[in-house]
Amino acid sequence: MNTQISTKLAALAVALMMNSLIVGGVAYLFNTQSHQHTSIVSIAHTLTSTMNGAV
Repeated sequence: MNTQISTKLAALAVALMMNSLIVGGVAYLFNTQSHQHTSIVSIAHTLTSTMNGAV
C-alpha cells in the first residue's frame, strides 16, 4: 500500500515539474516575441522620422 502511494506521489511530482517547464517555456516565448515587436516598432519609427526629416 505504501509503495502505491509513494509511486503516485512521485508521478504527481513529475507531472507538476513538467507542467511548470511547459508554462515557463510558453512565458519565455511570449516575452521574446514582445521584445522583438518592440524593437521592430522602434526601428520603424526611426526610419519614418528620418524619411520625414529628409523630405
